Amino acid sequence: MGLERRYTCVESSARLHLGFYNFFEDNVAYGGLGVAIEEPRVRVCVRSSENFELVNRSGVDVSDIGEFVKERLGVEKVSISVDQAISRHIGLGSTTQISLSIAYAIAKHLNLGYTIRELAVLLGRGMDSGIGIAAFEYGGFVVDSGRRVVSGRVEKPKSMEDLPKIIFRSPLPIDWYFIVVVPRGIKGLDEKQERKAMDIPHQLPKELQYELYKLLLLNIIPSVLSKDVELFSKAITKLQLIVGTYFSRYQGGIFCCRESEEIVKTLQEHGAYGVGQSSWGPTVYGLVKSRVKALRILRKVTDKADELGLECDYYVVRARNKGAKVYYINQKEDH
Repeated sequence: MGLERRYTCVESSARLHLGFYNFFEDNVAYGGLGVAIEEPRVRVCVRSSENFELVNRSGVDVSDIGEFVKERLGVEKVSISVDQAISRHIGLGSTTQISLSIAYAIAKHLNLGYTIRELAVLLGRGMDSGIGIAAFEYGGFVVDSGRRVVSGRVEKPKSMEDLPKIIFRSPLPIDWYFIVVVPRGIKGLDEKQERKAMDIPHQLPKELQYELYKLLLLNIIPSVLSKDVELFSKAITKLQLIVGTYFSRYQGGIFCCRESEEIVKTLQEHGAYGVGQSSWGPTVYGLVKSRVKALRILRKVTDKADELGLECDYYVVRARNKGAKVYYINQKEDH
């Protein structure tokens, strides 16, 4: 006779962090914007077990995340299978997506009753941006409210009230395609390095801060509502230039590295409406309308990467306009 096991599975995917529209004003820092994308993905399945077990089939080291989630949730008798994961520290929000996927699968499997935002606080997510949490919850394009600053510093969220709120969210049209390029062998800032850059926010000159507000309120949000990909893309590119300049003291330039900068130039030269770097990079992206055009530009990018001797991972993806998926599997196992 076979034993039937019940698995609780969660699927999520990467997000692009498109930058900040506010750095530090009226004791609020790091109001951000971003979008969930279809690939790369996270897939985690959990079952009951006699002991804690982490089975990792993803090829990405997630052992630290598994142990941390176990400790924070206070669980022992679960077996976690990580079937797919996003590479760490490349600008695609991997830590938040993997952490929430594991924690949410455990919470659902054991009926612990946690909401996604309660888990985010428990796991220390949302320190600087709420985009990853919102992408996990709802998908689509998101603008968040930023973080409250206490005595000049951004502190770890202690409750759900401390997490950035969603102030605008919308699906993106299905014919908008992101060309996402990830140079291999390069890492953005890890979470310890990030603290040096983010803990004490600095004000922008008033005219630059005004320009960011104007881009968001007069261009970016209206262009999403009117489905104007060119206006959206041009505004994102301008916003990214200001954001990259702000962080240039930490990453050595507007982009994290020469490799990412070269790819961005190639995307622009061959017809991408808008370009940018996601988070600390090295992931960069271009945005176009239609998959055919995206693939045509991608061929130019791969040719340029070959010419420069760069090895890259490539994705041509749409926005993921829904939140993480939870589903259940009943599987018989022979003994």
